[in-house]
Amino acid sequence: MTQKVALILGGSGGIGLEIVRALVNKGIKVCSVYHKNKERAERFIKEFKKDVFLYPMDLCDNGSVNSAFETILKEHNKMDIVVFSVSSPLKNKQLLNTEWNDFQAHINLQVKGLFNVIQGLKAQIKQGHKTKFIILLTEACIGKPPTGLSDYITAKYGLMGFTKSMAVELAKYNCTVNMISPGMVGTSLLSNFPQKLVEITAESNPLKRIASPKDVSNVVLFLSSDDSDYLNGVNIPVNGGGVLL
Repeated sequence: MTQKVALILGGSGGIGLEIVRALVNKGIKVCSVYHKNKERAERFIKEFKKDVFLYPMDLCDNGSVNSAFETILKEHNKMDIVVFSVSSPLKNKQLLNTEWNDFQAHINLQVKGLFNVIQGLKAQIKQGHKTKFIILLTEACIGKPPTGLSDYITAKYGLMGFTKSMAVELAKYNCTVNMISPGMVGTSLLSNFPQKLVEITAESNPLKRIASPKDVSNVVLFLSSDDSDYLNGVNIPVNGGGVLL
């Protein structure tokens, strides 16, 4: 059987790195991208040695994305799994203190970023190659949003709308597109959040903790496997029951 190839966008983040680890452990070849800091990306993935391949890519720049895909597809021929797990640093900022630039930065990364990825894979998609897209959203897309994150949440809602449209329109090309909505996850993205807020969130959760990156990567593993072939357009909450569908 031909070895599967996965593309992880956001592979050096806390969740992304755990996803890379989980896929590599399943014998899947992983392509991971970085924007500016190659040294940081190499440091994060050094444990994987020859199993992970690094490529530069600015998701907000269509030319950069196309150039990266040209190289990736030349070297690996295909992408079987695409995991979109990107985020800018979160700033707890009340709505009346935000500016449109705050919103635009998140929208460019989330929505335009995924649009550019689809453009980069357009030829493969039209050929009908079986491709599994897995998009990471947020628990706030299925329940009451927290305060202070209006720019981030607005972008994630836009990403959810785009993802659902992909699920409908790309199914005829042998693609499935599914979503994961984690609750608060213990990663460096929480560094700008008051520790008390994290503790309160954990205490209010039915399981009395916030999510770990592994909780998310376990769901990615399932969605990337053939066992999930009949799932399409699904949004799976990974939040310990903090928000119920």
